[in-house]
Amino acid sequence: MTRQVIKLGSSSIASRDGLALDVIAGLVSQIAAAQRAGHEILLVTSGAARLGRRLLAFEGPPGPQAVDTAMPAAVGQPALMALYRQLAAAVGVEVCQILVSRSDLASARAMGDLGHLLREAVGRGLLPIVNGNDATDPLSALDNDQVAVAVAVAAEATRLLFLTDVRAAYRDHALSDRITRLTPDEARAVRATAGGTGRGGMSSKLGAAARAARCGVECVIGSAREPDVVSRSLNPRARVGTVIRGGSTRLEPSRRWIGGMAYSEGSVHVNRDAEMSLRTGSTLFLSGVKRVDGEFAAGSVVELVDVRHPERLIGRGSVALPASLLRLLRALSPQQVACAISILLRLRHGAAATGAGGTAPLLDPDVYPDCRELAGGASRASQEAFAQLAAFSADRVSDLADALLLAQPGLSTTFLLSRGFLDGQVPAEPAARRVVRGIHAVHRESLVVYAG
Repeated sequence: MTRQVIKLGSSSIASRDGLALDVIAGLVSQIAAAQRAGHEILLVTSGAARLGRRLLAFEGPPGPQAVDTAMPAAVGQPALMALYRQLAAAVGVEVCQILVSRSDLASARAMGDLGHLLREAVGRGLLPIVNGNDATDPLSALDNDQVAVAVAVAAEATRLLFLTDVRAAYRDHALSDRITRLTPDEARAVRATAGGTGRGGMSSKLGAAARAARCGVECVIGSAREPDVVSRSLNPRARVGTVIRGGSTRLEPSRRWIGGMAYSEGSVHVNRDAEMSLRTGSTLFLSGVKRVDGEFAAGSVVELVDVRHPERLIGRGSVALPASLLRLLRALSPQQVACAISILLRLRHGAAATGAGGTAPLLDPDVYPDCRELAGGASRASQEAFAQLAAFSADRVSDLADALLLAQPGLSTTFLLSRGFLDGQVPAEPAARRVVRGIHAVHRESLVVYAG
């Protein structure tokens, strides 16, 4: 018995009149046959907004995205569900509907509850039909490829089938250089030039498939119009579409939300030494962070990738600092971090305390030891951090200092109480040094490191 998630993209069921009913009906019939053969199937479907636009006769130039997506989705979701229920009833299948929002993916508890619901539904012989809730999340950029991965991990599925409008992933526009099998790293690295006209596209599917595969879910990308595609995808020996091989190990339940279900807000690039430390059970310190992509708040889930080979997904975790502070403090030693924080706090509070006009007098290396140490550091990262601090506006300094206080209240309090930052003196007490050395880029308990 196989538990398989099928993700049906809008491009694969599109027609000039709205939706290709013959394609949808054929897939429902194939799903019914798979269920009778003992397999458990879950369907993640797009198409609600497309159907809603047809029902509303939605025409004219596109307006704001919230208007262009929310109302058609709100009209299309019940209509799409009614269509699936009617088609499923004709082949003896009972369905249930589940809408997933961005806020659901941001909650470990919500996704745990979702996994329980999905497993119970397939255990009862139902066909769960899942859709991203475009009616409430029209601006979230959450696509159903990401929803499909979350559903597959939450439901403990063994396979995930992405159905699109082409037979596989290809490396050329002529659709002649077909890709048959990929590792997760290869899937993230390949630059597919054709396939998928929906919101996600082929690059989205390959990236999503790579993450699912890292969580032990084997993925197939194929055409919704290929004969018997569902039954063939369930046969490991059949040659169908592009296969992204799953990892040999599956994540523990406590790791599934971070590792596969949570929506990633950005990426943190690390060096090889940091990766080796992560694989031995250590955490990620600021010295190992070499690049930061995206804008995210403290507590957001990010991907950890190899700085030299970004296609290599090392793991995921919840960051302890926002992106703005990670960019400032990345690749610094603990002593350099302390200097940067001391300077930041002086720029934030020092002008009023010392009577200095502007920020320039507060950055003089001849006056302030923390500036001298950071600006004169041998590392490029140290010099870049000082240059960033010197270029910050007063508003930017206030935002960063406030963000530091929220993300690291103990650290900020230690510096503020010592008041050494006003004179450029980094706190030298053992307790203060321990606090600085203990700053993590990623919360230790949240780290999920995939098998190498």
